[in-house]
Amino acid sequence: MTENRESLVTPCLAFVGAGPRSTGILERIAANFDDLWPRGSLRIDVVDPFPAGGGRVWRPDQAPHMLMNSRARDVTMFTDGSVECAGPITPGPALFDWAVEYGAREISAADLVAEARSLTPDSFPSRRFAGEYLAWCFRRARASLPAGVEVHDHRAAAVALSERGDGRQCLTLSDGGTLVADVVVLAQGNLDGSMDETQRRYASFADRHGGAYLPPSCTADVGLSVFPPGADVIVAGFGLAFIDLMSLLTEGRGGAFARQADGELRYEPSGAEPVLWVGSRRGVPHLPKTGLPRLGTAPGPVRFATVEAFKSALADQVPGPGRAPGSPTAPDGASTAADGSPTAADAWSLTAKEFGWGYYQELFTGHPDRTMTSWADFAQAYEGLDWDSPGLRVLVRESVRAPDRLDLDRLLRPLTGRRFRSASELDSWMRRYVRETVDRVTLPAQSAWAGAAGTLFEAGNQLAELLVSDGGALTPDALSAIDRISEFNSFFSSGPPPFRLEQLIALSRAGLVRFLGADIRVRTDEAAGVFVASSDSLTTEHRARYFIEARLAAPDVVGGNAPVLSGLIAAGHATARGSADAENAFRLVAQDGDYRVTAPSGQPHPRLYALGAFATGGSLGSFSVPGTNSPFFRQNDAMGRRLIRQLRAPA
Repeated sequence: MTENRESLVTPCLAFVGAGPRSTGILERIAANFDDLWPRGSLRIDVVDPFPAGGGRVWRPDQAPHMLMNSRARDVTMFTDGSVECAGPITPGPALFDWAVEYGAREISAADLVAEARSLTPDSFPSRRFAGEYLAWCFRRARASLPAGVEVHDHRAAAVALSERGDGRQCLTLSDGGTLVADVVVLAQGNLDGSMDETQRRYASFADRHGGAYLPPSCTADVGLSVFPPGADVIVAGFGLAFIDLMSLLTEGRGGAFARQADGELRYEPSGAEPVLWVGSRRGVPHLPKTGLPRLGTAPGPVRFATVEAFKSALADQVPGPGRAPGSPTAPDGASTAADGSPTAADAWSLTAKEFGWGYYQELFTGHPDRTMTSWADFAQAYEGLDWDSPGLRVLVRESVRAPDRLDLDRLLRPLTGRRFRSASELDSWMRRYVRETVDRVTLPAQSAWAGAAGTLFEAGNQLAELLVSDGGALTPDALSAIDRISEFNSFFSSGPPPFRLEQLIALSRAGLVRFLGADIRVRTDEAAGVFVASSDSLTTEHRARYFIEARLAAPDVVGGNAPVLSGLIAAGHATARGSADAENAFRLVAQDGDYRVTAPSGQPHPRLYALGAFATGGSLGSFSVPGTNSPFFRQNDAMGRRLIRQLRAPA
């Protein structure tokens, strides 16, 4: 049983959740403590049923082929000279550097020691390996604290949170113990969701007819044994959750990939695999992550998609009527209002113009033989033209050879206007398309896409700055516009490792992945007892007794499996904000800037903080790329300093 003895002298801080966010704040507390509270005394309790540092997502007991979505060189938990924060900079190793310097002696599992020795800067580490790095970061942060600060790690779940008469917070744990804290930081990371009415109908239908249905969830955390070998399984969703599913149901069932003499990947089945019939809104997987270096001139600071430009574009955001034919290219749902007032298309146009700048600068300066004018002349004209305007289209047509002209419509919706008479025809087209996307991020001749990725990353950082500084002032429509831009960023920049899409091609050739196309629709046939999938890409339907929605569940702090959060809401100490897009998506309301949990009255709680995807308030990210002045570090530093100041007050 876990308990902490109440103290009239030593203040207590509790973290609910022991993943990267809590680890990052703990590191910042260690860095700032002596400056802000010399010779101070503090007890810190960290509560999580999973190991401290990595938490659930990066836990050690998961399949070895579950990988990070970042390269080893692009992951760090430590500040560097680029970070602009009030606290001291305390450099530490990025994941790759840690693997080289510490990995072999800090890790006990033999397979992870081997991974440490074979890792390169461009490797995509296993999640288990990332968990080892994060556990080390947690241990280092704890060891860096001064003698007056003690940290207690509780391997249990928090199941209730109540407030005592003196205002202190009382946590009840799953092992029956209790903790009393002056301040509690809620940092549970990704929460389990709940099913909406349609999903409950799907589950009931599958139960009645002897099939199986898997609602949106973290694919790596659910049992997949209900999907038998050889069975057809309809899959809705083609993002990273699908990539995990694909790996678990193939490599995870004993199959293996082998590189052939011609360089192509071949899959050797075990016979235990089902057949996945996958489709989505776009009908194609997220684009693979680029690792190509730029060959031309670096793009420099953000030019168009700045914080101030986004503020102006999103001011007085009004709902748009939906994209009309011929309106400026934008993600699904973005539009320009007929009266010219600011809408999602304006914010999208800033992003698209920044994206195009990076693409064309790399094309002109890295591959000048494929252009018909100088970069200086093109750039001068480009800067003065609106995105997707007639003038910009003329400029591109006169300056860039046809194969290299940027076409965002085709990039975003490559299956639009294509309809296939059979699944086999679509399969052949998809294999060619996926091969092209892999070539785009691996062949130096395609480095213009690396230029685009760089400027899109910087535009995303500008949006992050806006959310941190002004998130509370943005209207729901403005936030929806930002979500759509973030979705494009995820589609283009946060896709799987390139070799995962090579595996997809190999599985398609083996007949174990089939494609359903774009704008997939799934219905039930009660008489036949099957799910029926159709799409805009196929003239035929496909039927199966098994159906998986391969995507993360939306956070639901009301109906999901988060008793601490739902209990706070029920007691009137917190409130939830719903989503216009889903009936079962509710996030905890936290105040922008300082992340204090907010009551229904709008009053922020003085002792409760919430940071993570389950909360509003603008908290972002869990890892950072070195040298990018990441908001993750600045948020953690501000949070750590605030906590120290607040907790030293009673002393």
